[in-house]
Amino acid sequence: MWDGPAPGTEGRANEEEVVNERVRKVHQPLLTVHLPPRELASGAAVLILPGGGYRHLAIEKEGHQIAAWLNTLGVAGIVLKYRLDREEALADALQAMKVIRDRASDWAVDPKEVGVMGFSAGAHLSVNLALNADSATRPDFLAPIYVSMRGLQVDGAAAAKFPPTFLAGASDDTTTPPDQAFWLYKVVQAAGIPIELHLFQEGGHGFGLGRTRGPVGAWTDRFADWLELNGWLELPAK
Repeated sequence: MWDGPAPGTEGRANEEEVVNERVRKVHQPLLTVHLPPRELASGAAVLILPGGGYRHLAIEKEGHQIAAWLNTLGVAGIVLKYRLDREEALADALQAMKVIRDRASDWAVDPKEVGVMGFSAGAHLSVNLALNADSATRPDFLAPIYVSMRGLQVDGAAAAKFPPTFLAGASDDTTTPPDQAFWLYKVVQAAGIPIELHLFQEGGHGFGLGRTRGPVGAWTDRFADWLELNGWLELPAK
């Protein structure tokens, strides 16, 4: 992903430990590209940032499974295995955006339709990316799911630079309480940025694609509708 070893951890190879599909000790980041069938490809792509509290990465549940679902919509899903130091993770996420746009033609991706979706700590990283992006790394849309805002400050001037944003979470989430998503919604909405928020009554933390019972399982449908509303996706008629 970098031109050589990642800066800051040049001398450290990955010493990965995988426990219950959770990856630790990432020192050299990796992008895994999941492309939809060409006949379905919409041109849109999503950089996927798994969660795990910057202690590990839920790389299957909040990474590759999400990419497989996005592929069914015709969207490329590009999973970032990022380093777990917060500054290094931000550097990896910004670099990943550059790589995706540089390789867009190779992957049948429109470089003007590259969004970012993150989960929990990955959602925190997605917001941090939006706060620190320049013209080459700014996402075209943002989707923080059960977002953590710990340590992040988004004022009106910063929010005005955000892309259209989709938020989802659960009202009974005690790990990343929904007031964090609601606060982000309010400041971004006040800045005049298109934004949509779904807080489901039940779902807890980390629901991903696994909670198919109850309304929270419909968050993926709402996201697909939102992509279509904003012109990044054309869904078949219902």
